[in-house]
Amino acid sequence: MLSLFRESQEMMPEPEPLAKARRLLVGWLNKGVVPSWDDFFHELPVLDSAHDLEAIKENFAKLTTWPFLEETLKEEGTEFFFHSPDSSQRLSLNGEKSGICFPLTEEEWQLWLEIVSLKFHQNWNVEHPFVSFYGDLFGQNFRLSLIHGSSSPQGRSKLILRRLSASPHPLGAFGETDVLKEFVREKKNILIAGSTGSGKTSLLTSLLSEVSPHEHLVILEDTYEILSSHPHQTRFLSGSTPQTSLKSYLSYSLRLSPDRILLGEMRSHEVVPFLMAMNTGHRGLMGTIHASSAPDALHRAALLFSLYGGEARLEFEKVMELLCRNLEFVVFLENKKVKEVIKILGSEKGTPFFEILGSEIMSWETEKR
Repeated sequence: MLSLFRESQEMMPEPEPLAKARRLLVGWLNKGVVPSWDDFFHELPVLDSAHDLEAIKENFAKLTTWPFLEETLKEEGTEFFFHSPDSSQRLSLNGEKSGICFPLTEEEWQLWLEIVSLKFHQNWNVEHPFVSFYGDLFGQNFRLSLIHGSSSPQGRSKLILRRLSASPHPLGAFGETDVLKEFVREKKNILIAGSTGSGKTSLLTSLLSEVSPHEHLVILEDTYEILSSHPHQTRFLSGSTPQTSLKSYLSYSLRLSPDRILLGEMRSHEVVPFLMAMNTGHRGLMGTIHASSAPDALHRAALLFSLYGGEARLEFEKVMELLCRNLEFVVFLENKKVKEVIKILGSEKGTPFFEILGSEIMSWETEKR
């Protein structure tokens, strides 16, 4: 860690015993240690009153055991965005955000986040300003992301929590999904699109309940989020080297005779083997992608292939043709609900044609207007 805390020159005056205790805690943290209360108490200077000791103990407990956080996490929410003590947010399952305030000063805020990083054994500092990891908070599993204040003009550190469900959400929670069940059972190639936090990975996880237990399932992710109790699954989690990238793992997986491949997120190079796998006859492929609409997902996937195709070097028009020939459906989510499902019909000169289920046949150009 070694963030080397410094006493703020703009702090409001506080009782001297509490200020001394704060400096003592900073000393412990700069050594990379979160002390127990007993160890901390034995190093405290002699105090003049029991009131001072009680105030110090209460402040110590607030910063090291986080009762304010425990109360917040009891509330329903899929993600929590801790921007500052008086400006934080909770995202509900239906996509609504509500405000949260915490009983912390600005300096306590930084101390609290440093203690979080230490308790979860993270190397988080100026040289490593962003860390993302998994952890248990008050009996619940979360993915935690810490952003160091040195990376922002305001100099304020942040914490973002994503709650990990112990089991997949029921498909009905995403709206009308009966048609998606049929797609999965019939091993259609499906792309799930939406913005960050829209529920793409959650829907993908829930759709696994429709996969036959006799299939060999290959799941590839860069972060562990797809929950599956499928009896015959092979999982790959990407690393920081070319050999452990999603692209490499996807290539490996094609040699494993998979009945179905799931790709947690298409961001760059991995789009190439994913689409090529479709083109070579693999069925039941499913993946997710960031996009602003279902048709936009096609455009984005084709663009990623063009950018990262390497030796393939296909023109955008050919890439779109390849994509529309093999991808069958795109599902678009918004605020954890299925908003749109399109059936891919083909393409002409780089323009995809599709049918919005329950609506009319359209093209990319028509949809934009």
